Amino acid sequence: MINESETTELEMWQARCDELQVACERLREERDSARNIAALLEAEFARQMATVADLHAQIDRLRIHIQQGVEL
Repeated sequence: MINESETTELEMWQARCDELQVACERLREERDSARNIAALLEAEFARQMATVADLHAQIDRLRIHIQQGVEL
């Protein structure tokens, strides 16, 4: 049979476990949110890199036209 002090200690540890479970759930939610944001940023970065590549190609074509004396 457990006495009053043991019951109090068990309640304290149960409350602490409950707090830790809530904290873990919050961390999981934040992690998932950060992963989603990272995926969105990665996709946007890829789009921007494609835009930069297109702009470089346009600049290269313009340089060739200028070297060849083509009227723009």
